[in-house]
Amino acid sequence: MESVYTTYLSLIRQTCCSSADTSVGIAIRPEEAHAIAELSQEHRTAPFLLPSFRGMDCYASLKQQTKSMMLNYYQIEHFTRTTVSLLEKEHISCHLLKGLSLADCYPVPEYRKLGDLDLYINGKEEFDAAKRILEAHGYIEEDELSDHHVTYQYRFFKTGRTFLLELHYRVIGLYQYSRANEIVDEVFSSDRLGRCEQTIHGYPYTVLPPTEYVFYQIHHMLKHYLYSGFGIRLLCDFTLYLKRHADEVDFDRIHTWCRESRIFHLYEIILESCRIYLGLLGTIDPDIHYSPADCEQFVQQVLKDGDMGSDTASSLVGSSSYQKVNLASCLKEGHIQMKVRFPKACRYPILWPVLWGVTFFCFLKNTYTIRNTTFLQTLRDFKKSNQKTHLIKIFENSEQ
Repeated sequence: MESVYTTYLSLIRQTCCSSADTSVGIAIRPEEAHAIAELSQEHRTAPFLLPSFRGMDCYASLKQQTKSMMLNYYQIEHFTRTTVSLLEKEHISCHLLKGLSLADCYPVPEYRKLGDLDLYINGKEEFDAAKRILEAHGYIEEDELSDHHVTYQYRFFKTGRTFLLELHYRVIGLYQYSRANEIVDEVFSSDRLGRCEQTIHGYPYTVLPPTEYVFYQIHHMLKHYLYSGFGIRLLCDFTLYLKRHADEVDFDRIHTWCRESRIFHLYEIILESCRIYLGLLGTIDPDIHYSPADCEQFVQQVLKDGDMGSDTASSLVGSSSYQKVNLASCLKEGHIQMKVRFPKACRYPILWPVLWGVTFFCFLKNTYTIRNTTFLQTLRDFKKSNQKTHLIKIFENSEQ
């Protein structure tokens, strides 16, 4: 692994994810300082590296990003409390996903970068009621194609600041592997999913139970990995969550769900990578291991992708892992995207030829107007991104 990556990971491990004495400094070579600072900014981890850059040229920019992230934290915290309180006032219960819930596991919660607000409502009637309530209070639905959430924009009139809410009716988007979808639906169904309470800044939120939360994080990483990649932040989330809640997690259930979903290799490589590079204790699920060489390759890819991936704007949204990308796999992926775009109409096979045509037209339009690329280049990128899955062996690439 490159020296810049090694030093960067050591700094993250010491200041964010390790219980080691943080007074012991890690030397930053002057010729690597700017590269490490750029990594920190790309992965939104400036607060954790800031003390190590005191007196260096890039200290001012890292300090500014740290201030911005801390301000954003409290703005998101206010938006989260405002939204959840509004729903609870109308007797609508929801699960808080990620965000403040995971930040609370960090040594300094304000140092975790927050984006939008994610809430999960796993009952159709409650979900529809929540939509009506939000829209009546100024939340504006965005025109976004999604198979698992509705996106709302909300603007605070006093400050003019705009925030995004993703209101989930599924915790994660659909895969082409149907058994994985079935397991997700079973685990997070309204009649099976339990409720846990987490108090953050004096306010109680409903969150996923620890075992389900770990399973959700695995799927969240998988979706980002298949789409555009993800940064070190999600591995830090996973490490710090397990550090706090490992005793409450039923790892046997995690194993069963992952094996039946054919994503067990993903769980193995994530767990082992967190041990090697972020200091996760080896006593947590101790019988699970993965090739250190593959873990190194995996973490290098994570670092190259940047925070939540670097190819979001130009990538074709893939739902799967294919042994080969050829005409058959492209048609199969097109069929999945048709079902995402037309969830109700796709129930009638007689309509499929028309829906295929409309889906392909929309794909071409988005290729040239949104992704700003060409049809052939999009397919090349799809093939390239699919190659990531061969490292981990998921879905069709799994021998399980």
